[in-house]
Amino acid sequence: MGVISEEKPQRRARRRSAVGAVLAEELVRDVAERLGRCGIDVMPVKGALLHKLVYVDPSERPLSDVDVLVRATDGTRAREVLTAAGYGPTERPWQFSTELRSPFELVLDLHTALFDQARYRFRTTDLFRRGHLDSGLFGARVVIQNPLDVYAHLVGKFASDHLDQFATYRLRELSLVSERLALEPDQTAIHLLKCGMRRAARYVLPLSRDVFRDRFAATVLGLLPPDRVGDALARFGQDVIARRSPHSPAGAVISHLLNDSVPRGVWSGVRAIARNARRTGVDAQAENA
Repeated sequence: MGVISEEKPQRRARRRSAVGAVLAEELVRDVAERLGRCGIDVMPVKGALLHKLVYVDPSERPLSDVDVLVRATDGTRAREVLTAAGYGPTERPWQFSTELRSPFELVLDLHTALFDQARYRFRTTDLFRRGHLDSGLFGARVVIQNPLDVYAHLVGKFASDHLDQFATYRLRELSLVSERLALEPDQTAIHLLKCGMRRAARYVLPLSRDVFRDRFAATVLGLLPPDRVGDALARFGQDVIARRSPHSPAGAVISHLLNDSVPRGVWSGVRAIARNARRTGVDAQAENA
């Protein structure tokens, strides 16, 4: 009986994950069809896309929300169309994304960019240009991310979230993407440089190499051109975050220093401070209203 009782929660979790995967697919399809009728292209990103391209078993990556990307010029219209269709906004819109309550029991995160314009060189227009149209994966016309952009997004997100070696599921996902999307190390290294992630890669790839014996990450790391400052910043960041919480202010500072250059890191840091100040002001006004 003890074994059975232990297995039941696992079975329930797997069923929830399977249901979540179906709902995520339905949500992407609904959004793509509604926005497509208005001439707005939709690009699924993060979990919903990885479920289709990387994971065989949905329980390997439970979903609590669905992320899609639209061009910045389409952002306002996309929000209007979805709101009119019953997608309700949550209380806290972000600078370049809006959370919407969906009819599918999952939150929709509608992005117009995946990173702030000062962080890396990962422009939405470039992502759509490098992607390809597909009508089969989600049962509706969507733009599928270039595999190199899938990998670069994971690298940049890991660094910008200032995570450490204990974020094993994120490191494992990085390794799975390189394997199951059949990436080439030399092309990946070139792409990371193009996307302004040479220093983010120096922080992230050694962790994947050491935690999961990720030979792909090690090879890409070896193909990056020499960067003494980047190497020093990556080692410093790993040391600081290992001694403190990844969510500490020091971790946030490190994440900006891992930008493409120190001046660009200062720029992204200043923008983040200003953005947080505005958000705090909006929250304070809401509390006092």
